[in-house]
Parts: sequence; C-alpha cells; structure tokens
Amino acid sequence: MVYIHHMVQGLSQQWEAYEPHHHQTWEKLYGRQRKNLKGKASDLFLTCLDKMQDSLTSALVPRVDAMEEELYTATGWRLKVVPGLIPVQDFFELLAAKRFCTSTWVRQPHQLDYIEEPDMFHDTFGHIPPLLNRDFAAFMNRFGEIGVALIRAGHDDAVLRLQRLYWYVVEFGFLKNSEGEAKLLGAGIMSSFGETEYAWSRRFKLKQFELSRVMETSFRTDEIQQEYFVLNDLVQLRLELNGWFDQFNLSHG
Repeated sequence: MVYIHHMVQGLSQQWEAYEPHHHQTWEKLYGRQRKNLKGKASDLFLTCLDKMQDSLTSALVPRVDAMEEELYTATGWRLKVVPGLIPVQDFFELLAAKRFCTSTWVRQPHQLDYIEEPDMFHDTFGHIPPLLNRDFAAFMNRFGEIGVALIRAGHDDAVLRLQRLYWYVVEFGFLKNSEGEAKLLGAGIMSSFGETEYAWSRRFKLKQFELSRVMETSFRTDEIQQEYFVLNDLVQLRLELNGWFDQFNLSHG
C-alpha cells in the first residue's frame, strides 16, 4: 500500500552543483567519524556501512541514486530527496512506503562537530546503513505504518509517544551486541563527533530500554543528550510495538 499523497514532489540531487569545498567537508566528516566509531559502533551499523563501500565513502559527496540501488537490493527500500525537515505525517508515510528521506545539502566547516538541523551527512551516513539490515528495516516500516494509522485516527498523544521512541532508538539509541556490550546505534550519535564522544563516555550510565518508559520520556533537540537507552533486540522491539498498537483497535495497514 502506498501512503504518500501530499509529499513535496520533483526534488532530486543536483550532484554536479557540489563545489570542491563540499567534497572536502564530506571527506573530513566521513574520515574522522569512521575512525571515531571504531570499537564504539554496533556490529549492525558497521557491517551495513561496510556493505555500502561502493556508494557511501569518504572520497566524494555520495550520489543518492547509487545509495538507493544498494539499499533497494538489500531490503527493498528507496530514498526520497527532501529540502530538510518535513511534516510528521509525511515522514510516517514515507516509512510506511519503505522510503527514507534525505536532504542533499552539506554542513559548513564550522559545523563539523555538531549540527542541530539534519544535513546530508546525518541523513546518509547516520540513517541509511542500518536500513540494509532486514530486522532494522522491518521495524522502521512497521513504525511508519503504525504512525500513519494513529495520525489518521487522531491519536495525537500516541503519535507523540512514537516520536519519543524514534528519538531514543533511531536517533540516540544503543544496542547490545552478542556479548551483551552496549554499542552505539542511533543516527544522531553516528553522524556527530561530539555526540559520539559524549554518548560513549556515558555508556556505563545507560538506562535499560523499556517501551513504556521511553514513550513517556521527553526530549530536546537543541542540546546534547542527557539520557540514553540500550536496546536488547530489534525483533523484540517490533513485537512490543505491535502489542502496544493493538490497544487502539485500528487496522494494521
């Protein structure tokens, strides 16, 4: 089922318009962060990033169509170019249709450590690699379907809880590896040198993920994170999310 109906149409990446300083900034961002994540990032993230060595590298600003080809081959997802932040409903509709949004603008050199509004490095380096993992991709798709259903039913409070879940898992979550060690997963951490350093320094003070607790925890977008949750398993997360959604007695899409 395709949910997209009022998304901004017709946008595409104008790759030839990038200037040398854009590629130089990208090279610094990628090279520094790839090195910084060694030993800190989850196996899921690093394995998927390695699979994208043909389309997502430090050499040049990546081409959206090349990344999409690898993504579609792996999990059936596609990419949608957007100008920046988009309405919540549009975002949920994209996820429900197995499409992830990405901007195409590159941050300024003075924003290497942290940027509040997501740019292309955040959207691609941070978000796209995990979508090559089938369990992560399945969770994101289900998350989008549930979000669409709740918005259409007018459950605004429930939609807010979903946004909190997204923030503390997809943007700033930790994931335990097979040895039970907490490793970085969230795109907000992966794409920020400063956030990576801070989050990793707090890895011994993490809160165990509990769906109800996360959904009740508010967040701010204008400062470095103060709370982090560690997730045990992505499959279990999807099952718990479905169980939570069942209380609304709505169609599963």
